[in-house]
Amino acid sequence: MATARAFLAVPLPPALQQDIASLQTELSGALPGIRWTRPDTVHLTLHFFGDIRVDELEKIRASMLSVKLREKAFQVDVLGLGAFPDRRRPRVVWLGLTPEESLRSLQHACLEEVGRRGFPAEARAFAPHLTIGRFREHAPNLGELLAGQAERRIGRLPIGQLVLFESRLLPGGARHIPLFTVPLEGTIN
Repeated sequence: MATARAFLAVPLPPALQQDIASLQTELSGALPGIRWTRPDTVHLTLHFFGDIRVDELEKIRASMLSVKLREKAFQVDVLGLGAFPDRRRPRVVWLGLTPEESLRSLQHACLEEVGRRGFPAEARAFAPHLTIGRFREHAPNLGELLAGQAERRIGRLPIGQLVLFESRLLPGGARHIPLFTVPLEGTIN
C-alpha cells in the first residue's frame, strides 16, 4: 500500500519568507554551526501525521473542510526568538507567534476533526512556533542572544488557509508538496 509522509500546516506568505531570510543572514555570524531552514519551507505545523496510507488522505481533506466551518481567518504577530529544548542546550531555533490563544483554538479544532476520522493526536503538546534553524552538534548557550531578541517583531502571519502537505525527504532537504488547500472564511485585517 502506498504511503505519504503528511502534515497539516499554515504556509507563510512570500514577504514573511523574505523577512525570515534577512533575519537568518543577520544572525549567521552569531550562530556558528546552525543549519538554517530554507524560508520557502518554513510553515506553522498544526498536526504531523507521519507516514499514512494514501487512501486516507481524503479523510484529512474532509477534516479540513469541517475546520473551515468552525474557524475564521485571523492574523498573528511573528515575535521573538527562542530555542528548544531550552536556551542553554539549543537544538532548534524558532520564531514565536502571538497571540497563542487563536492558534491553540485552530489547532484544537484540527485535532478534533482528524480525531473523529481515526487519526491519533500527537504525543507532544502544541507549541506555536516557526522553526528557522537546527543545530547538528551541541550548540553554544544562546541565553544572552535570545534574550536580546525576545521582543523583536519579525512580521505578521495571516492564518487564512490550511494546507495538507506531503513531505518528501530528499538529499538536498525536504520538499513540501501541497496536496489540499482549504481557505478559512472571513477577512484578515
